[in-house]
Amino acid sequence: CVDHDVRGKVAVLVDDMIDTAGTITNAAKVLRAEGARAVYACASHAVFSPPAIERLSSGVFEEVIMTNTIPVLPENVFPELTILSVANILGETIWRVHNSTSVQDLRK
Repeated sequence: CVDHDVRGKVAVLVDDMIDTAGTITNAAKVLRAEGARAVYACASHAVFSPPAIERLSSGVFEEVIMTNTIPVLPENVFPELTILSVANILGETIWRVHNSTSVQDLRK
């Protein structure tokens, strides 16, 4: 059950990782059933164990946004998937640590 009215709204589901995609897909199905006009999934780590790809590409998500902290195999790429690179933030963090400057400032 959804606590708030999601009819006609865009829902964004955020998690640390997606493994089999069961939990996030079930949440998306509930949001769609409650009237959300679009559901987006965002997570840092794309573990993508079976049957994740089938679930994520089933049409319940408008877009699935992941980072490349774990390489996504070519056979696990699907039309709704967007992969964002973490290269710049990792490089900047390493540079700041090496130069004894604030890593905290990256959050601003």
